[in-house]
Amino acid sequence: MNENIIKNIDNLTRYVYAYIMYQAANNFYNKPTDGNLKTQHFFAIYFAPFTVFFLALDSQYMVDHYFDARPLVNILVIGCFFVLLSAVNTRLRKLMIVFVPLGLFGEIIFSLVLGLYEYRLARIPIYVPFGHAAVYACGYLLHARLWAQNNNDIMKTIFFILFSSLFIGAGWFFNDIFSFIFGFLFFYRGLRRKNWNTLYYYVALYVITLEFAGTYFEVWQWQKLALGFIPTANPPVGAVFFYIGADSLLLRIMRFIDKKQILTPLNGIRPEEKW
Repeated sequence: MNENIIKNIDNLTRYVYAYIMYQAANNFYNKPTDGNLKTQHFFAIYFAPFTVFFLALDSQYMVDHYFDARPLVNILVIGCFFVLLSAVNTRLRKLMIVFVPLGLFGEIIFSLVLGLYEYRLARIPIYVPFGHAAVYACGYLLHARLWAQNNNDIMKTIFFILFSSLFIGAGWFFNDIFSFIFGFLFFYRGLRRKNWNTLYYYVALYVITLEFAGTYFEVWQWQKLALGFIPTANPPVGAVFFYIGADSLLLRIMRFIDKKQILTPLNGIRPEEKW
């Protein structure tokens, strides 16, 4: 009898704890806010160089000459993620929160299942899904800057020429057929469907910067033959296509969350959002 009582109390405690955590997440997810503009500006400009530094700490060189700093990098990147999360507006906060599990899912598929690339120590670092969400958010914030909006038309042309040159050049000079193929998809299946929104160019700039930093410091390495038969560089610049694909999937998830009334505010009033 006493064992049953203890078991019931234990189960009740778990339910109460789960309910409290759900409500805390719900309140944070739905909290109306415009965020902190100064912090947003800081991350939009400086997150990329900071992340390059973090990747340098997680490098093979650090392991060979000093110590394995990956636990420290986990703390730094995840800490930055939560600082940024608390500084953005409600819409971007929701996107960032959902992007974390989506980023982890993508890592499992592309790294562990398809084997397109492999991380140092042959396992996905804890900080990576949080880093994906932060990269997406920083590209979003950079695109939202007044300068970017005022120069949107000219930047659209510059970006088109720049990325076209990168994809064609990678295929022509480095036999990076992977980038040539996915670069084409980036334009045709991605940007064309997004009405050539420059947001995805800004996100892609972050992605390319961090891809080159990560492979340079040997945090991860792309296979020479993607899927066993497509010649690939290390890194392939065409990898930016995966982010625009992730964005499309992310928006579908956000519409599903709204449709199914998941994480509904306590007052029952869900803000009107167009995803």
